[in-house]
Amino acid sequence: MKIGIDAGGTLIKVAYVEGGSRRFEKWASSEIDHLIEILNEGHAEDQIFLTGGKAEYMAEKLNRNDGISIEFDATYRGLKTLMAEQGIELDHFVYLNVGTGTSFHHASPQGQERVGGSGVGGGTLIGLSKLLVDIDDYEEIIRLAEKGNRDEIDLKVHHIYAGRPTPIPGDLTASNFGNVLSGNVSAMHPEDKLQAVIGLVAETVTAVGISLAEGFETNDMVFIGSTLLDNTVMKDIINRYAGLKGATAHIIHNGEYSGALGAIL
Repeated sequence: MKIGIDAGGTLIKVAYVEGGSRRFEKWASSEIDHLIEILNEGHAEDQIFLTGGKAEYMAEKLNRNDGISIEFDATYRGLKTLMAEQGIELDHFVYLNVGTGTSFHHASPQGQERVGGSGVGGGTLIGLSKLLVDIDDYEEIIRLAEKGNRDEIDLKVHHIYAGRPTPIPGDLTASNFGNVLSGNVSAMHPEDKLQAVIGLVAETVTAVGISLAEGFETNDMVFIGSTLLDNTVMKDIINRYAGLKGATAHIIHNGEYSGALGAIL
């Protein structure tokens, strides 16, 4: 068996490949030593390939490892494999890896290059959710956010124009959290606050992605990263925002495991 591990700041993503079968799993980074123990005891004969910020730490603790890849290169190899499997045939695009923060890349027939990054990402989502509603469980956050309505929290274009015709779609966000002081803060539900947090993250990274796509003369943006996992609210915002700007968003299934898979390849 071949095991690829992308050891990140918040999550450790693992890909198990044997013959024609493949499975993925994720661990909290706080459990890294427990994972190392399991690998040393139960996978002594398997090949283990590493990437990510905590790869060197794991390499020091594991009884064996079969190579460490540069994170950006491993992610791109895994991403291209997943895209091909999902019938997404692009050779010129920008891609956004929305993990704890967000890394921005340009892909061309010559390969990939990192073109920037942002501190806005999954860490922002979890941190603000904890501050605002005292919830830091990712699955609970996205479950509750699906029931929310951020219209009372975010200042939308239609709020500014107060029912009059708008030059751009009225439900576009003019200011994230900009409507808070105009409403009854005590009446704002946790679900609404959580949806607003996801909206802030989704719109911020998508806006940067759109600007990069325009700069590199492409309409295609590819999204991967653990912050997208089962996150229907975020995916809907990304797709709508991209569409309004004339761009196409491609959200890759299992994209958060690109690094782990690419470490093997």
